[in-house]
Amino acid sequence: MRNRTKLGTYHEIFMSIVSKTRIPISTIAKQMGRTGRGQRRATVSKYLSQMYEQKISLQPNLILKTFEYPKRIAYFCKKKSKSKIASTFMELRHDKRINYVLFISGLSDFFLTSRDENLDLKRYDLEIVEKSVLYTPIFTIPQGWCLSFEDAVKTLLNLDFKKGMLPRETEGALDWSDLDTRIFELMRENARRPFTEVASETDKYSSTIRDHFCQFVLPQCEVAHYFFPKGYDYYMQNLFRAYTHYEKSLVKALEKLPCTTYV
Repeated sequence: MRNRTKLGTYHEIFMSIVSKTRIPISTIAKQMGRTGRGQRRATVSKYLSQMYEQKISLQPNLILKTFEYPKRIAYFCKKKSKSKIASTFMELRHDKRINYVLFISGLSDFFLTSRDENLDLKRYDLEIVEKSVLYTPIFTIPQGWCLSFEDAVKTLLNLDFKKGMLPRETEGALDWSDLDTRIFELMRENARRPFTEVASETDKYSSTIRDHFCQFVLPQCEVAHYFFPKGYDYYMQNLFRAYTHYEKSLVKALEKLPCTTYV
């Protein structure tokens, strides 16, 4: 086995999963040159568990591509009264119509997403400041994972930025069976979840789940992969809104950072 730091081992495992979401642990071990009877899979499995426990990486998520229907809508909202903002946030988190909610500051108080194009938020005393279609997000694969944040930022600032916009495409209508939708719901938070577990919850054979996942579900999704060298909780979460004609270059710049960013 090649000499590598523990963080380097974590990153190599992470990149193997990036290259193929459901790559077997035994294949990762072989690629890494792990040797020793019975130790290859067990050792890599132990490292992967440590990555998730320490939040250096997170389970790969399934993100549905942008379809005409259903489509995700992003809302920037402002609370009319500044009282009970914390309790409003908790209520929004439990609203089944809302997929994601983030407390922010500035011109708006909340950023949230929903598949409801006409979301009524009057019960929360919220005014919708702006709404737009939320296109398929990008999760950067950090190239500066072994650098300090300061050194990574220096690399970012020295890049040659060029004009170029990100594509905004839709995939038409989503044509899934009820089983495809159910598989997506059961695997959206962990694209590596064993097919046998999903089969037991759907009363189907695991081979049927595997076939539907590979043929119908996965092709209609993007997979979100995450890497946080010092653990997810170490990094302060910030939301930036950028108005620029250099969108592609900006994404390439964010790839130079040590941790995953969401675009």
